[in-house]
Amino acid sequence: MLGEGSSKKLAKISLSDSSMKTRIGELAKDIECQVLEKVHASAFFAIQYDETTDAAQLFQSLAYVRLVGPPSIGEEMLFCRPLQTTGKAEDVFQIVATFFDNSGMKWEKLVGVCTDGAPAMIGSRSGFISRIKEKSPNSIGSHCVIQREALASRTLPAAMKDNLAIIIRAVKTSAVNTRLFDVLCKDMDSNHETLLFHTSVRWLSKSSMLARVFEMRDELKLFLEAHGKQDLLRSFTSEGFQLQLAYLVDIFQALNNLNLHLQGKY
Repeated sequence: MLGEGSSKKLAKISLSDSSMKTRIGELAKDIECQVLEKVHASAFFAIQYDETTDAAQLFQSLAYVRLVGPPSIGEEMLFCRPLQTTGKAEDVFQIVATFFDNSGMKWEKLVGVCTDGAPAMIGSRSGFISRIKEKSPNSIGSHCVIQREALASRTLPAAMKDNLAIIIRAVKTSAVNTRLFDVLCKDMDSNHETLLFHTSVRWLSKSSMLARVFEMRDELKLFLEAHGKQDLLRSFTSEGFQLQLAYLVDIFQALNNLNLHLQGKY
């Protein structure tokens, strides 16, 4: 009606904060309704519960649901709710119970509950799973397989972990050393030119870090020798250290592949 020029001008006008908030809320509600329709249509379902702290230091409770539906078993995010007080079992249970009651989900259809294995979750008397079983006696509690492996990944031998950390920091924490190591790798026509860090949150990155160190072991030997780090060089080139490193690379790679398959990322 107003013409193409006026239409483009109107399109450039940004929406207010309240309009954006309303729109996001409507989209979120629609997605929640679609998920609940699948849950209600499923003969049985199981939930997985976890907690996290966001960038604003707000404690968030997360729940995922696995259900039976066409064409096969599916998995959806059920809800994300802030924990206003503590993360005790009763507080967590009240959040889940309130969501079940408000959404009309039937406790008798709940057949499994998966948690991270914390005492508040698996306590035999007042734990979260025990409270769930009061509502759904036939449900089965389990400890997340991926989280178990994350805990196991923290048990690297102390001496090896310390030496690896020192070696990587010797290369990565200095801009000069990083450039020198890059030049060395290019001169040796290496497949890689830098080492990798890993983070505790994204623990799967530990496999990539170990694999990169093993692949660049020749370059690291020359670098440590050129910089006169004889103690580190002796530890790094020892037969025991190299065997342990090779073993860990294989084990972590196998665990990574397993977890990626469990998450459907294969």
